[in-house]
This record gives sequence, structure tokens and C-alpha cells, in this order.
Amino acid sequence: MAKFENYQSLENFFSNSYEELDVNQYDFCYIYSDLRAFASKMVCGFEKNKFCSSIINPLLKLKKTVIIPTFTYTIEGVFEVEKTPTKLGALNSWILKQKDMKRSEHPMFSFAALGPKSSIVEKCGKSAFGSDSIHERLRGKKCCIINIGRPIEFGNTLLHNVEQSCDASYRFHKTFKTRVFKENEYIGSGYTAFVRRRDVPGHDFKFNFLKASKMLYDAGIVNQVGEPTALTNVSLYDYDKTREILVRAFLNDPAIFLSKPFIQN
Repeated sequence: MAKFENYQSLENFFSNSYEELDVNQYDFCYIYSDLRAFASKMVCGFEKNKFCSSIINPLLKLKKTVIIPTFTYTIEGVFEVEKTPTKLGALNSWILKQKDMKRSEHPMFSFAALGPKSSIVEKCGKSAFGSDSIHERLRGKKCCIINIGRPIEFGNTLLHNVEQSCDASYRFHKTFKTRVFKENEYIGSGYTAFVRRRDVPGHDFKFNFLKASKMLYDAGIVNQVGEPTALTNVSLYDYDKTREILVRAFLNDPAIFLSKPFIQN
């Protein structure tokens, strides 16, 4: 990948990439990112706001709604929708500072959105991955997943929605007492997540997405520019088709997402 002389050249690169990947057929873009390789290509220096804007602006100009994870993993105490910072990366923290940004209320697994249909992330259910979660709301909504500088093999939280939908026995529902506030008003507690079991000796139930990601490539649903091994990829794949493949994969092999074998109880 060539160096970027200025932020306009960076924005042009992403605009051309999105066009080549045919993003126009989608209304929602669910983004996973690792921007280190792209940041290293900036000749003019690094300004976070200009850098992130150059990546997202082409999508907003196309009237797409961008959805980005802003996970905080707040398992106790207080989560403030407008104030609690994300524990993820540069693009994840950048979106929280944007005008007209909307953010979901889950204290562990929140999402932020920009664009004409950004309200999709508001007033979700209390389950992180289940009924009325972001993952369920995006089904049938012309959504794509876009990995920027992040290999698909690294996985994403959609697999936890699949695990919950398919009743994976190596996870269980856990309720958290974190108190959630929005616009300085208390809106509730008792949010839940489908978390890993810790009661099976010799198994930590860590996920491994290698087999599943190969299935996505083999199905021909991944389009990309750049090179994932160099973290310079922009990879686009259909949300609904991805979920269908992952559900089939789990039903065929309930340990497909695990780092080592496990027999369902």
C-alpha cells in the first residue's frame, strides 16, 4: 500500500475501496477496525479526528448508517451512556465524540451509530446478544460487516449471538447489577450477557474463529481490497449471509467456535 500524502488521499482510498466492494447495496455498515497499519502510512502526521473522519465520511456521504462497537465491560458500578469511555480502539473512541452520535445502553457491550438510521441502537433490550439486541435488530436490514485493518479470522461478537440463539451449553446467561444512566437519569439495571462457563476443569472456552472464517471465504461472500496479514485490508461481507453460515456451522459442529473440542451437554 502506498503512503498517504494527506487526509484527502486517505479519504479517496476508502471511498474507492467502498465503491469497489459495492457498499451501495447496504443501508448499515457494522465496522470492526485496527487502524495501526493505516496510521503508519500517513506522511503528513497523525491527527485522530481527521484520520477517523477520512475513513467514515465516505460512508456517511453515501447515506449509510455506521455502527461501531464501544464496549466498556462495565460489570459493576455505573455506566453512563454519554460519558463512559470505550475500552476499544481509536475509531471506537472517536465515534463517541461525534455530533448526532447515538449509543446503546448495554453497560458491557454498547454500540454507537452515525447516519440516517442511527436510532436503531437506542432503547434495545437488556440482553447483549439475544432478543432485541443490536445483533437481532440488524437481521434483514441490508447490513454488511466491514473489517478495516482487522483479519476476519479474529472474529466478532456476532458469533455470540449465534451461540445464544443455538443454546450453546458452554455459555450461560449472567445478569449484572451495573446501574445505567442516560442524560443523567437512571434507566435501569439487570442487563445480561451470554458468558463463558468457568466450571469445567481444563477448558476455558476461548473462541477460535479460524474454521468459521474459512467457511465465509469458501462461500464466496467476502470481498476485500488490501492484505489482511499486513493489516491493510478493507473486507466486506454480508451480515445475514454470515449469520446463516455461522448458524449452520454451529449446528453441524457445536464446538466450531472453540479453541479446543467440547461435547455439548
